[in-house]
Amino acid sequence: MDRINKEYIYELINNLSNYKDTDVMLSIRKQAQNNQLPILRRPVACLLDILIRSSKPQNILEIGTSIGYSTMVMLNALGETGKIYTMEMDDKIADMAINNFKQAGALERVKLFWGDAKEILYYMEGSFDFIFMDGPKAQYLNYLPYCLDLLKPGGLLVCDDVLFYGMVANKQIINRRKITIVKRMKKFLKIISYHPDLNTAIVPLGDGVSISYKKEA
Repeated sequence: MDRINKEYIYELINNLSNYKDTDVMLSIRKQAQNNQLPILRRPVACLLDILIRSSKPQNILEIGTSIGYSTMVMLNALGETGKIYTMEMDDKIADMAINNFKQAGALERVKLFWGDAKEILYYMEGSFDFIFMDGPKAQYLNYLPYCLDLLKPGGLLVCDDVLFYGMVANKQIINRRKITIVKRMKKFLKIISYHPDLNTAIVPLGDGVSISYKKEA
């Protein structure tokens, strides 16, 4: 099972998602397909584009670059002045992302950190208007305290794949090898849903997207 919605709902949403990829982004999609690498689903790209255009952040933090597709989605929505700080653990994949950023002429506005996200977050300074989390799902809990510290009041924390193939909501379909991830994701969702400093909505789009607004004093 790889979809949380019924097939006919998935097909309708996917067909109505009219997000327009640039030539570089189309190249990245093909690259992901050839290398069997997961990238942002088109309906989620639409949502991310809308959230960034409406909230108008200037500094974005991304956890989980992959080969750079989601980074390019956010960069296109930012306009001319914003910057993205993104991190990727896998050296080979990070190299592919850098090459894609070069092709897009985006190196001046994208800063890629190589290494373990938790270690990078520990030393990260400054603050961000928007944080997009799409790294290893079992690590969302570990990343969360750092993200809450780095996120500005009034900012958005957006996390992808939070329903984890629907396993988070239905015990009967849990893969035994994924039990630990499911348990940690359930705890993560409970924390962000009831955190006193956040207003959170969970959207059953793609594989589940959480959107958290950090309250202003």
